[in-house]
Amino acid sequence: MYDTMSQNPSCKQLWTVAKQLLLLSHGQDTVERGFSVNKEREVENMAESTFAAKRMVCDHVQSVGGINNIDVTNKQLQLYCSSARQKYSAYLEYEKKNRSKVASIRREKL
Repeated sequence: MYDTMSQNPSCKQLWTVAKQLLLLSHGQDTVERGFSVNKEREVENMAESTFAAKRMVCDHVQSVGGINNIDVTNKQLQLYCSSARQKYSAYLEYEKKNRSKVASIRREKL
């Protein structure tokens, strides 16, 4: 449509109107699109914090215009990712200890 209308001098005014119509707000479209993205990301038994973190990542990637526009040389981003990995490892260790405690308590009750 762009190639046909914008390049043709006889359709110049029609293209201006069509462009304005295409740019009109669709009301709740952004909110509804967010719901569909959330549904795509949803996994059974996903923790709320994990779900929120994934949503934040998706929103940021979308706000910078795609994965190719993320500045991976940013030191603050690198430090944040490094600390996030350390926090995740600590969380896994904590969960492992809790599971072993629960298992030992169950064995004692039997």
